Amino acid sequence: MPKRFTIGPLGEHDDHWLTVWAALIGKSKAALATSIVGLRVKQNKESILELLEYSAKHRGMTADELFNALLTNPRFLEDNPIAESDEEDEFSSSR
Repeated sequence: MPKRFTIGPLGEHDDHWLTVWAALIGKSKAALATSIVGLRVKQNKESILELLEYSAKHRGMTADELFNALLTNPRFLEDNPIAESDEEDEFSSSR
């Protein structure tokens, strides 16, 4: 089962609208927020996959390997940056 996580507080305006929206559809604010986050992840899955593939390629990994590394350690990219020579090679070859 996925872990619970906490997000920062919404601004007053967004909190008011979320409260009203949740009341109108008969859900709690937490349940509605969960649905909204899930929907946005699904909507952006293709872009996320492109980022994953790009980042994996530049670290000599497969997308699956990087996916699992990020699940284990969300700071993996910070701990394993792309080498500057790899970035320069990418830029040089595109000219």
